[in-house]
Amino acid sequence: MSPRLGLRSRILALTMPVVLLVSAAIAGIVYLSLGQVLEASAREIAAAEAAELRAELSLHTVDDLMVTHELTVGNRVAQIVDEAGVVVVTTDAAVTRPLADPAVAPGEVRLTTTRSIPGLDERAFVVAAADAPSLDGRRYTALVAVATQVDTTALRRSTEFALIGAVGLIALLGAVTTFAVGQALRPVERMRDQVEDIASSRPAPALEVPAGRDELAKLAETLNGVLDRLRRADASRRAFVADAGHELRSPLATIRVLLDRLAEDRPLEERRLVAARASAEVDRLSLLVDDLLTLASADEHAMTLQVAEVDLDDIVLAESGVLRARGMPLDVSVEPVRVRGDAMRLGRVVRNLLENAERHREDAVRLALTRDGDSALVVVDNDGPPVAPEDRSRVFARFVRLDDSRTRDTGGAGLGLAIVAEIVRAHGGTVVAEESPEGWCRFAVRLPTDTRPG
Repeated sequence: MSPRLGLRSRILALTMPVVLLVSAAIAGIVYLSLGQVLEASAREIAAAEAAELRAELSLHTVDDLMVTHELTVGNRVAQIVDEAGVVVVTTDAAVTRPLADPAVAPGEVRLTTTRSIPGLDERAFVVAAADAPSLDGRRYTALVAVATQVDTTALRRSTEFALIGAVGLIALLGAVTTFAVGQALRPVERMRDQVEDIASSRPAPALEVPAGRDELAKLAETLNGVLDRLRRADASRRAFVADAGHELRSPLATIRVLLDRLAEDRPLEERRLVAARASAEVDRLSLLVDDLLTLASADEHAMTLQVAEVDLDDIVLAESGVLRARGMPLDVSVEPVRVRGDAMRLGRVVRNLLENAERHREDAVRLALTRDGDSALVVVDNDGPPVAPEDRSRVFARFVRLDDSRTRDTGGAGLGLAIVAEIVRAHGGTVVAEESPEGWCRFAVRLPTDTRPG
């Protein structure tokens, strides 16, 4: 594939045909205008010279005129025709027939146009015919023909001038275009240099926005928005990797210590306890990895949902039954509600909210499922302190622990609520942190009953 031309070259390549077409159009207009001017001038000249020839005949006889006067009218053709239609006098011996119909009313000057005259070059003429009584009492007709087409030499010279003008115009346009495009692209060059600085990790907080509100300024603002989002995404990615590494390091270190203890010569009962604890740490590590994979798939907009009609009340009862079996005091109230969604993912939402409530409760946890118009409403309350208003959005971010010391001891990695938010969003719903009427901590999930997740 041949390399593409630069922007300046492409602009010149596009404008040159336009310039040539405009030059040709101007030349055509000039040529047509010149023809119209020549025809109008020829009509005036022919009429004036026919009138002058008539005046000469009124002062002289034809014989006197032929002897004492030179019947010359420059590059025009003039004739005197008698009443019988015979050419008596002509300025061009090649023209033996009358230039036009010699029948003219007394005192009339008639103008006609003919495409050619026998004996002359093939071109158009304006012929003026004037009634011309002679001094001897006889009547004649004075005829004068004037060419109306552009002479070949004049046409050639006009073409040469037009070509010279077109070449000069193209050269001038090329110089002006090169300069103008260079000036217009200077902000683009600066932006490119700044983007290269960003790519090479040199400090460049934002692209310079050119003055004005033209396309380049809008481009710079758009690129600044993209760069800002990329910076935030990169910072979030770095924080995510750092937090994930920190969370993975803790169970891995614990497992290593427990494996070292298992390698020692210890009583069987103690070895069983160490093995059980190591198995619990492996489960904790597996759950953390699953959480990270879930969030990673959400980041790539690739969270897979097995969509079907599900009874949300069955899911709520199943998840609450698991936690009740673990001894958590739980008050459950449900209404039959059916939604379209992924039963496993929705079960994860209910489970994460209940486990979060278990970690932060004082004594009681309350779970309710109701239908609210076209939505299913899942509310999980615990009698612990509610989330502070300034933290109610941040609590759904990843690795956020509002009570870091307590949640770390109980195994919370700060991912449960983030996973809830991603799953609910994928189902077209919303989740919020609130305060219940009696001052408890509340999390409320709202799912449309006609959800069609994509």
